[in-house]
Amino acid sequence: MHTVKRPHYAWLVCLGGTLSLSTVMGLGSNVFSIYQPEILAFHQFTNAQGSWITTTRSLFVLLSLFMVNRLCSRLGLRVVMTLGNLSTGLSYFCFALSRAFPMYLFSAALSGLGYCLGGMVPLSLLISGWFRERRGLALGIASAGSGISTIFAPPVITKLIRTQGLHTAFGWEGAFILICTFLIWLLLRSCPEDLCLEPYGSPVSDGVPRTAAVSGPRTDRPRAQMLLLLAGVLLGGPLGPCFTHLTVYYTSEGFDSGLVATLISMMGAAICLGKILCGQIYDRMGVRAGNHFAFGTYLLGLILCCLAPTQSIFIAVAALLLFSLGLSICGVPPAVWAQDLASEDNYPKLVRSFTVAYTVGMLIFGPVPGILADLMGGSYLPAYLLFTAFLLMAYLIVLGIYSRLKADRA
Repeated sequence: MHTVKRPHYAWLVCLGGTLSLSTVMGLGSNVFSIYQPEILAFHQFTNAQGSWITTTRSLFVLLSLFMVNRLCSRLGLRVVMTLGNLSTGLSYFCFALSRAFPMYLFSAALSGLGYCLGGMVPLSLLISGWFRERRGLALGIASAGSGISTIFAPPVITKLIRTQGLHTAFGWEGAFILICTFLIWLLLRSCPEDLCLEPYGSPVSDGVPRTAAVSGPRTDRPRAQMLLLLAGVLLGGPLGPCFTHLTVYYTSEGFDSGLVATLISMMGAAICLGKILCGQIYDRMGVRAGNHFAFGTYLLGLILCCLAPTQSIFIAVAALLLFSLGLSICGVPPAVWAQDLASEDNYPKLVRSFTVAYTVGMLIFGPVPGILADLMGGSYLPAYLLFTAFLLMAYLIVLGIYSRLKADRA
């Protein structure tokens, strides 16, 4: 009698990781850009104050990064990621209660804590432990979670704000995140040993002999690591304030807020596609092709974003589609780079260090859009031109690292 082969539990863990990123990164960070212009209008905050809310979140992401690996070792990945999602849900209840600027900063701090504990560092360690093969695909699927909620949430949130008010919308989102947190706890397991299983792709995981696929040499390259961290700092601007200010940027350039919410939803689908596609490119075509895809699409998208003053809907659609595909750069690539440039023992440390680097960049450059907008008569264009230059410099640094790596191998 033929028996149906059950999927490996690693794919359910991957699903749990997808859901985690859809809350802490998608709902907790990406979708927050929908609220930002509403917060500024409702409380009459300055552009700089609006930027400081997201900068505070980045600050607490950074502070949390210094303890996340230790917490993962002591509490386990399942507990840490669940706590991250819980913190994100609580932050939105605090936003719902916020009536003054300091309370918004406190709420953003909780959101930053959740972003770190439920985000890419523990997720990379989780996928690394559960998968010996198809790591790029699994990490791409899991990191695509940050885009899933970006598809559906913006129009719902926009409607809630218009019909029930800003703070009620915050409350509903907090409740939804807590429901997701319970599901994440049910799905995740810290390692295969918790269920007496082997990782996916191990020789005995499904009865088919295999050898574990490892990308790149497992030796430490200190100079290349330092250059990679410099690239990470430069990426902080494009990955952080550049994304979180998209809504206020396009509305300030004359685009209707409803249209912008629709465009942000469209971005969610493109983020999902980009991260899964990026993982497949790294798995099947190699690191250089993956780097060109991630950086190339992101750079072209940012260049087109700088054309927002033309008020062309076609350019805006193309800009945000390419921008979204390029956001895969904060999903799969750092884990691949760490695997190429660090030994097995130092892999978790380099993943965390790169996240620290771009979080430092987010923190440094977080207030820049609002400050420049206040100085330039309300225009966010100078900030986007600056971040385009930063992205190009980071691209050149990573290309240089891999050119040297290729020469060393030859």
